[in-house]
Amino acid sequence: MSRWRILLWPGLATLVALAILLSLGFWQLQRRTEKEAMLGALERALTADPLPLLADRPDVRGIAVSPVGAANPGAGALRELSRVTLTGAFLPGRSVPVRATLPATPGGLTSGIGFFWMTPLQVESGDIVFINRGFVSSGGDWKAPAIPTPAGPQTITGLMRLPERGQTFTPADNPAKGEYFSRDPQLMAKAVGLDPATVGNFFIDSERLPGDVTPPVGIDPREMTARIPNNHLQYAVTWFAFALALLGVFGFFARSRLRDKDAAKA
Repeated sequence: MSRWRILLWPGLATLVALAILLSLGFWQLQRRTEKEAMLGALERALTADPLPLLADRPDVRGIAVSPVGAANPGAGALRELSRVTLTGAFLPGRSVPVRATLPATPGGLTSGIGFFWMTPLQVESGDIVFINRGFVSSGGDWKAPAIPTPAGPQTITGLMRLPERGQTFTPADNPAKGEYFSRDPQLMAKAVGLDPATVGNFFIDSERLPGDVTPPVGIDPREMTARIPNNHLQYAVTWFAFALALLGVFGFFARSRLRDKDAAKA
């Protein structure tokens, strides 16, 4: 046992590092499954007929939305990225510009730094759904432009989205300064003086109308698909390769230390 004791702490450190590398690899495989589910949902949305959102529901607050990859969405729940339609009236003076940076895509109309233009839509019941009317370029800075709010009844067709409450590296929202980085309907409702209890816990990405180039242009699912990278298999292979390399390095190290130990005893 004394012969192997010299490998105890290096071995424990190697096991910890190996566990981390393997967990990262399997996490990337899980992310790949989730990403493929999202891309598949987007592809289906391109051809699906829109579902009348309020056809058999009294209000938007009772609408549940499940993640696109959820195995059991629950009774009556809609999946994220379902294509829906609804009619209502935009509330003027209540839009929230949410900061975004979009990469360029071949043939795409929107890229660079700017804002997702989130405007509350009030439906017949009095409830409210935030609509992402599309992307507005800021022209190289973070100054939000003046965007008029359409008056009168509006029929919106688009994709159901779950709230975006920020990622690890997303800056915190600062309502006091009018700086928003996440599309959270409850937060946006409070920011513009709406009762959060009347606001649906989801938002809708409004589809781009054919030939519409006036900001904010709506969302084109094809552009959205092109912007979503799916490199998780490569990342997983990389982490697993690191794990294999770590085992090789430790094996070489262990062999050398044991050989030196035996030589010292000879």
